[in-house]
Amino acid sequence: MDANKIPVLMVDDRPENLTALAALLSDMELDLELVAANSGNEALRQSLKCDFALILLDVQMPDMNGLETAALLRTNPKTCHLPIIFVTAGMNEKNHLFKGYESGAVDYLIKPIEPLVLRSKVRVFCELYAQRMEIEYRKVNLEGMVRERTGELSALAENLGQECKVRQATEAALKESELRLRQLNEDLEGRVEQRTLELRRAMDQIVESEKLASLGGIVAGVAHELNTPIGNIVMMASALGDRLAELSKTVVEGTLTKSLLFASVDECINASAILVRSAQRAGELIDSFKKVAVDQTSQRRRVFDLRETVSDILHTLGTAMRHAQVRVDLRIPPGIEMDAYPGDLEQIFSNLIMNSIRHGFGAGGGHIMIDARQLQQQVEIIYQDDGAGIAPELHRKVFEPFYTTKLGQGGSGLGMFIVHNLAHGVLKGDIKLDSACGKGVTFTLTVPAVTP
Repeated sequence: MDANKIPVLMVDDRPENLTALAALLSDMELDLELVAANSGNEALRQSLKCDFALILLDVQMPDMNGLETAALLRTNPKTCHLPIIFVTAGMNEKNHLFKGYESGAVDYLIKPIEPLVLRSKVRVFCELYAQRMEIEYRKVNLEGMVRERTGELSALAENLGQECKVRQATEAALKESELRLRQLNEDLEGRVEQRTLELRRAMDQIVESEKLASLGGIVAGVAHELNTPIGNIVMMASALGDRLAELSKTVVEGTLTKSLLFASVDECINASAILVRSAQRAGELIDSFKKVAVDQTSQRRRVFDLRETVSDILHTLGTAMRHAQVRVDLRIPPGIEMDAYPGDLEQIFSNLIMNSIRHGFGAGGGHIMIDARQLQQQVEIIYQDDGAGIAPELHRKVFEPFYTTKLGQGGSGLGMFIVHNLAHGVLKGDIKLDSACGKGVTFTLTVPAVTP
């Protein structure tokens, strides 16, 4: 496979149909790599080799038909996310269409195929695939930057340790000359102060890189979330157009009946309702992401409702939580207003949730509860999960930089360190941990309702 091309899998048992599909897609402006499969089994093998942007799947095939192939693709975690468009002459009945959607299809095309419709639908999913690949590429670059900054920080820490050893040795060797010792001390203290300043700057850069990496993960999740409502909009708009075309034909031919008119109106109303719901869902996702992205990148201070802000970050992390089978019970009452930095508060919740997913929960997922109450000029926020918990002797290490139980497995050891710094440094509050092995964790964050 060419990494610079967008792979599309075409599945049909008739070579002439595959040739026709390839011809219809060959003159698109997108750089496509068309892969042909002449059976359901071959399609399954190809899907395991490559992450396709789209599968164009025929229904009526011998041995394993398209519905069976789609169902098998949905049961495999590696291929369950692949968009499938049925390309067939055998799905013009409503019950056939429902079977296709139940099997995991996002759309269908009835033969003979309209070239413009085919290219439009292929373009939508290929552009989504290209955007997802771009997000993955940027995420990898951000992870590389974090690793590079971590190496620099380790080197600075080692240099600082060596400087301290030199200072101790110098003090022991120059006791006879107090003036010279004082001068050496002053010089060494200046160097230590400079190194400490450099270390602090390096740490700040690593924290910013970690926040950008977290935002990159949120971008990937939102892009994945948008696939469903956008796919529904494309599908229902196409179906609505086809139904109106059929209704227009009956009017022209004079075969329109009252029952047919009522049935067509009902279908159009249902399709319109689905279009509105899908558009609203996409709008809500985009609105939540815009709020989170602006807050986390601008460091702006504003008045906000605590429940709405936490709800926004939960929306943007929806994909990660569903994949990890995590349920969140948001109990924060409406009306708790804060004058603070919502971006930093969102970063705290993002790190806490991802920490629960990576360290607290196993393959079976888990449950998270988020509650809050206002105590005069303070706001107390309680975060709980029912995961593996943390041994009491490790509590003091949790907020230390670079401490992680997942070293080499995607954990940087900076998540809880960032939480501690934001809670104390930016929000001027306090965070406490209560946990035991096998009993989950409870974090209590207490911050001023108006940040000083």
